[in-house]
This record gives sequence, structure tokens and C-alpha cells, in this order.
Amino acid sequence: MIINEKLNKELLNLQDSIDIISRNNSLTDLQVEKFLRNFEKARYNLLSEIKLHNNNVEFEYEKIKTIDSEYKAEFTDNILRIYIPEVMPSYKNIKTHTHKRILLNIAEVTKQFKEIFENEILIYIKVFDKIQCWDIDNKFIKPISDGLILSKVIKDDNITKMFYCAKGEYSEIPHTEVYIFDSKNINKLLDDTIAKSVSN
Repeated sequence: MIINEKLNKELLNLQDSIDIISRNNSLTDLQVEKFLRNFEKARYNLLSEIKLHNNNVEFEYEKIKTIDSEYKAEFTDNILRIYIPEVMPSYKNIKTHTHKRILLNIAEVTKQFKEIFENEILIYIKVFDKIQCWDIDNKFIKPISDGLILSKVIKDDNITKMFYCAKGEYSEIPHTEVYIFDSKNINKLLDDTIAKSVSN
């Protein structure tokens, strides 16, 4: 793989940032945050360059495997299942390139399933992280629905087209699992459960 001049310059700048960070014993939160943003940007650009390389090579063995290669989607038993090989970003990091990469990767692996859902859907999200007792409501899950809209799996993410729930779990292997259902039967189940609770 030939690294172009622009990407090479970015990687050299990142190397300089790494050197400064590793030599500094008293970093401020702002310095760390700036470094992580630059790191994520370089990572995004490098992965994009590798994806371009993989699209242009003739043989499968010439392709370079990355985390983007591990995204998977399958449709069985009327459920669309998506495997995301990384944890969803937190709200405080949504200005990084991570959410854009996740969105585009979801769109890529689900494009073969466009227009499979006609009714309102439920998106059930399970986020696995290697941290004990973390807060699921701090995770930014919008790239999931936006990726599904981009691939035309769903037409929109407004209240007439979808709703979602999210659950956090501990795992030695951080990742995210997404399950998409036609909400027809689930709506009835939820409505019946709520009606029983209110009447009691």
C-alpha cells in the first residue's frame, strides 16, 4: 500500500504529537483531549485510505484487514442483526471521527437489506465495554439509525418510523450488537404490559 503525501504528513504530525505527549509529565485535560482528537482523525484517514486500497486491488489476499472489516450484518427470522466491533462513542466525544466511521460502516454492511422493513421498527442495542458499572445513557447511538437511513434499511428515524432501547453490559471484548425488529408485535406487548400496570 502506497501512503499518499497528505496522509503521510498527517501521520508525521501525529508522531510529533505522540512524542510531545510521551515526554510531558504534567498534561492538562485539554492537551490530552486535543491529542485524542488528532489521533482519531489520523486513524479515520488511515482506515479510509486502506478501504480505498482494498477496493482497487485485484485479489483477496492483497486486501489489508482492519477493524472496519469486522463489521457484519445478517437478516434471519425477520431480525436484522448487526455486529459492530467497537464500543459506541460517548456524548463528550461525538465531535471526533469515530461516529462518522461507525455510521458509514453500518451503511456499508446493511445496504444489501434496503427496504426490508415497511412498518415502524424497534432497534435494540447492546453495548459491551471492558469497564464495570458504566452509564449506558452516556453512549451516542445516533450513528446506528443514521447508518440505517443511509443504506435505506429504514426511511427515517422520526417517531412514526422507529424507537429504540439500549442496554450496557461488561465484556472482555468491547463491541456493540444491534437487533432490528418490526415493532408491530412489540408495541402490542408493551401497551398490554403498561395497561395492566396502570390498572393495578
